[in-house]
Amino acid sequence: MDESAEQRVTFPSAGRPPLALMGVLARRPSGMGNADQPAAVLCHPQPATSSLDDPLLRRLAADLAGAGFAALRFNFRGVGASEGQQTDGRLEPLDIAGAVEFVLAQPGVHPEKLCLVGHAFGGFMALTYAAHDARVRTVVAISPPAFRITPEVGAYERPKLVVTGELDEVSPRHKLEPWLERIPNRGLRVVSGARHLMRGYEDVASDTIVHYLTRWAATPGV
Repeated sequence: MDESAEQRVTFPSAGRPPLALMGVLARRPSGMGNADQPAAVLCHPQPATSSLDDPLLRRLAADLAGAGFAALRFNFRGVGASEGQQTDGRLEPLDIAGAVEFVLAQPGVHPEKLCLVGHAFGGFMALTYAAHDARVRTVVAISPPAFRITPEVGAYERPKLVVTGELDEVSPRHKLEPWLERIPNRGLRVVSGARHLMRGYEDVASDTIVHYLTRWAATPGV
């Protein structure tokens, strides 16, 4: 298996005027030769305190690239070198839209094997954005904040996986389960001992997510 490589990239958000967003694309060079490489867009936690360098997203990007994905993690508007101002979720979906367009334009990416993976705030944003873009075929939401969840979030048929920590203080299992019971085609994984940001449990969380996504990517028509 050849090693994956990371490339710093800049791409525009959707909307007018477009904002220049900064990201890091990780993939194996051999994945560029044919149009069958799945892609993942990774969305980081709360922009006021986090970025694309979130430890779990860094681990996930490397592991997904090693598993044959093109993995793009990026800074939301107003974070790091990304232009614009933070809007607490109001305009950040336009940033995800820009990331989706960018990764789907990469050579070798399969247009029907695109997933969103979001952590905390990013998990809620991924669930919300996917409702409006059918090109997103599955969503992994890690610790989506329970206080942001409304009944319509995730109410589409495409598959979803929610991952939370056993000791998550923001997204506890008992607060997520009533919502999950109402939405279709969803799964739940709980990382034993982990809190909201999965610090110290990045390897376990990443293994869980990569296992799910590699099975999804290998399943035709999903």
